Amino acid sequence: MNTHEFINAVYHQTEENERLEEYKKGLPIGKDEGGNILLAQKREKALMIRNTCVTGAEKTEFIRRLVITLSCLYERDQACFFVLSPRVEYGELLRLNSVDITVPYLRSREDLEKSVETIKELLRIRATGGGYSHFFLILDGLEELADAHENGELEEYRKIYELLLRKADIDVITGVDLAKSIFAGYPSTFVGVGNCLVTTHESGKADVTYVEDDSTLSLPVLVEYPDEPTVMDSIVLLNTLSGS
Repeated sequence: MNTHEFINAVYHQTEENERLEEYKKGLPIGKDEGGNILLAQKREKALMIRNTCVTGAEKTEFIRRLVITLSCLYERDQACFFVLSPRVEYGELLRLNSVDITVPYLRSREDLEKSVETIKELLRIRATGGGYSHFFLILDGLEELADAHENGELEEYRKIYELLLRKADIDVITGVDLAKSIFAGYPSTFVGVGNCLVTTHESGKADVTYVEDDSTLSLPVLVEYPDEPTVMDSIVLLNTLSGS
């Protein structure tokens, strides 16, 4: 599916049904088999933390394209994106002119700890009424850091989650290899009640499940998400259309 066509479809639905705020908070991730726009977050807020968790071989590609979609729904002064990942592909998103995005250099746990201190400061500013109205935190591949914990408990993620519990207007988008963790057999424990698990299984397609109140997973829904043109080509096009 083409990125620009998907964004146009999202805009068409928001204008037709006056659902812009719902889509901004819901995070449109793709289309189901009936052609309907599918949202990652169905509740105003999850019980503990709003987490859209992505796993599978194409998880980084999926997340980058989700950020591109969200950059078209939020004005530059409405949201900021902060990426914590050792994956260099996220550097391309710095070329997006319509969004405030930060991608720190991250290669070790020491780098991660320094970046977390920055997040704490951003949260402090938000608590005093400053900063952006919405904060997106992308965590991807932290278990791949050279000196990451290797006990399968994904501690690098969970320590950051603790900072965000019950905070409003914050979304975490996590890319993680759950198959190599202690959560492999019961991913809902990691994802969290009320949240979404996206499992990419081939380019442009993924299964989407939601964690119910009793921690069970809903039946998977097949979703087609944007996978063309390249991320960089999509960014160049959006920058041109925005007149930036």
